[in-house]
Amino acid sequence: MPIVPTARLCVLAFVATAVAVVAGYVDALVVPLVVLDFVLVVATVADVVAVLGKRLTVERAVPAIFSIGRANVVTLTVQNRSARALDLTVADDPLGDARAEGMPAAARIAAHGAIVVRYDLVPSARGARSFGRVTVEYPGPLGLWARRERFDAAADVDVYPDVHAARALELLRRQGRKDARLGSLRVRGGDTDFERLRPYARGDEPRHVDWRATARRDDVTVRQYQAESDQNVIFALDIGRAMRGQEGDSGLSAVDHAMNAALLAADVALRGGDKAGLVVFDDAARVWLPPTGGRAGARKLTRAIYALDADLAATDYRAAMSFVQARVKARSLVIIFTNVLDPRSAKELASAVKTLLPRHLPLCVLMRDGDVESLARSAIRRPDDLYVRAAAADTLHQRDELIRALRNSGVLVLDKSPGEITPELVKSYLEIKARRLL
Repeated sequence: MPIVPTARLCVLAFVATAVAVVAGYVDALVVPLVVLDFVLVVATVADVVAVLGKRLTVERAVPAIFSIGRANVVTLTVQNRSARALDLTVADDPLGDARAEGMPAAARIAAHGAIVVRYDLVPSARGARSFGRVTVEYPGPLGLWARRERFDAAADVDVYPDVHAARALELLRRQGRKDARLGSLRVRGGDTDFERLRPYARGDEPRHVDWRATARRDDVTVRQYQAESDQNVIFALDIGRAMRGQEGDSGLSAVDHAMNAALLAADVALRGGDKAGLVVFDDAARVWLPPTGGRAGARKLTRAIYALDADLAATDYRAAMSFVQARVKARSLVIIFTNVLDPRSAKELASAVKTLLPRHLPLCVLMRDGDVESLARSAIRRPDDLYVRAAAADTLHQRDELIRALRNSGVLVLDKSPGEITPELVKSYLEIKARRLL
């Protein structure tokens, strides 16, 4: 309905009704009632006529790519073609189940003027999405009726994993390289490539001191060696049922957190001269991208996973690891993102990941379940709480056993909360490179 009554009209109608009821008992109120009704009808008709006709145009501007779980700016431009200033309420159709921060928005637009309304949209699901209409509502001159106009401003966008994280955490990557130079991530053995000379820093190995340069500069100088490049980093992403649940307060699923971490780690690896590959699996391999370097590798990786989601299939770890071994012959860092729900899955994961050794270096990324940890520490108020707490504690114990078994066999393990996975994975990668573990 393009024209709707306002709260002011409802109040006046209620007052007129009340006067009419009282006038049934008081004859002196009949004439005032007739006058009131006449004025109300005339004012209503005048206000309806005043809001008839289209007075506005609306345009929407959005980026072509949105990032899941992050505020993305949407811009609405409203143009007033009438000779009257308007008090507007602007509302944009939601993008699926995305959260719109700042909608609906109230604004005042001058006669023949224009305003820009911006709001933040936080998507909670990846993939191709479409915007609908924009609704603008404004009252008439008397405030009795409001005109509600809907504008077709369709726009198609792609919701990707957090593609802006690489920029936001660029400082982390640089800091990681700086730490490696200062000796906190010292190079230990292996072939090295000379990069440059620099002043000695605490923690540097004495064998790296360049005595000739030290004598020439009259300051202790060491040789800095750059990490070996052109190595393979394979991201193995589990999209089985264990990755369907939401992790943390962000509303993102385990797959979303894994994708964000994988894309940032891939960005760091590619910028460092390494190659990034991808295998996506559940009960079988679903997506395979051979290791590729440069910007092309980053684009392929992002496009391959941005619309993926976990399903209900059971994860076959042995088939996935066999798939990797069959297609990747050169020694590679294989980063496996997964979760385990039961002891059988944990045993299968440990057995399958061990098969990558010694040809490859596996890094298993597991995300802690904050709800289970909270249940294990929750207070006992009822007898049933004791069983819940015991079950949660048993789940955590099984997880600890899995991590211990993996580490004892030489598998690297990253066990962090979902919000910590991305920066910790980058740090782990930088440490692996600095220590020449590949």
